[in-house]
Amino acid sequence: MSNEHNPIAQLVSQIQHAWNREVTPNDHFQVVRWLIKPEQARIYQGFLKLESTAHGSLPDMTFVLLSHFEDEKTYSQQLIKDWAEAFKRDADITKQLAWDITPQAEVATEMTTPADALLLQMLSDFQRALPDPKQFVTLCLYPHLVSDSKYFDKWIRNIIKEEIPKYVRIMLFDYAEERFFDTTFSKNTACCKSLEVPLDVAGATSKLASAGDPNDPEVQFRHCIINMSEAMGRKERAEVHKWGEKGMEVMQRTGSKSNFATAHIVYAGMLFSFKDFETIDTLLAKGLAITNQGITAGDKICTTLLIQYYGYMATSKQLQKKKEEAADLFCKQADTAVEMGQPQQPLTAWWMAYNVIKKKDKERYNMLVKDAYHFGRKQDKEILKASCMPFIAADYYNILDRSNDMEAATNVDTFMKTVENDNWREETEAQRKQLEKRKFSLANLF
Repeated sequence: MSNEHNPIAQLVSQIQHAWNREVTPNDHFQVVRWLIKPEQARIYQGFLKLESTAHGSLPDMTFVLLSHFEDEKTYSQQLIKDWAEAFKRDADITKQLAWDITPQAEVATEMTTPADALLLQMLSDFQRALPDPKQFVTLCLYPHLVSDSKYFDKWIRNIIKEEIPKYVRIMLFDYAEERFFDTTFSKNTACCKSLEVPLDVAGATSKLASAGDPNDPEVQFRHCIINMSEAMGRKERAEVHKWGEKGMEVMQRTGSKSNFATAHIVYAGMLFSFKDFETIDTLLAKGLAITNQGITAGDKICTTLLIQYYGYMATSKQLQKKKEEAADLFCKQADTAVEMGQPQQPLTAWWMAYNVIKKKDKERYNMLVKDAYHFGRKQDKEILKASCMPFIAADYYNILDRSNDMEAATNVDTFMKTVENDNWREETEAQRKQLEKRKFSLANLF
């Protein structure tokens, strides 16, 4: 990376060195998995972004696909579809290579059987079109959603059985603790390789946060945040309080209302893991008052903080099972975000609001779902793709379906197909099942 002294860049370099040391010299390794821990995910995302550019250090031609994994029978077909779309958008590649992805991609759309062999053939054709005939093409799979790991494992086995062409590799990821693909990799050691890099993410983050003038309040506050976070991980509540109070003192001395309000909300956020709701609510109430003072004084940062405060306050009430209060605060968050012209935040807030009171107040639930959908309907489609709009639309569709308003339901379906794809409802329900495995609250959802 450009800054060799950057602690995060050094972690990315460790990943690159591991690949170049363990994989590059060994042409027979064609399926490579990284064994990672959840806290390392962002580092690997940075690695993938870097390797997808001309500034990467791997000798392979690497490209990343984020295609959702639904099942082993359709995954290759989905990969081909997404690859074709990405390929057409990349003008540099299309100009450089005398290869057209379109004919084979069109064949894939018509297939009713798994497209594993076609995918591998396309990767081989792509590789042969490269200027260097011996350069590897590495397809990196980083699916945002995996419906079932055992079927993803089955897809990997099917790909191996098809015999991966020469100079083609598949890169994928597995959790170091769960190790979902151990059996497949242990049975295919001739072509499979596992890599695990001991990345000190906490240490790198701490170094990055502590960089700068030690007398600078921002540097001091970052130091407080790191200490609070580490104490929270050790479940040392007294230490969290110590550094939380210190952080507020540091930010108060700056004379900035937004700084002081930020210190309150960060401190409160650290206490959620202890369920110290009395202190959380006190901090949030004081911080909200400071935020409003800042808004009155013209501090523009405080207007953004106001949205965050309502979200934190709503989450606190939700976790205390005070559902009506939580819904009211989420709605207040949504209304505030609308006033400030933010397109995404209102959707998330309304989504949280109506899910909180879904079982308690059906009439209000239906109203909020409808309002959220119609607000989203007016937003840019590219924004909606990165929002919770599919969940809102699916919920609204279900309401209309239950009330036999099929014309309106069809309109919802038609609109969402233009935002997502023809299978948007199935994919949304699969994502919903993933979310239901976790406690549904703003504190752990985003």
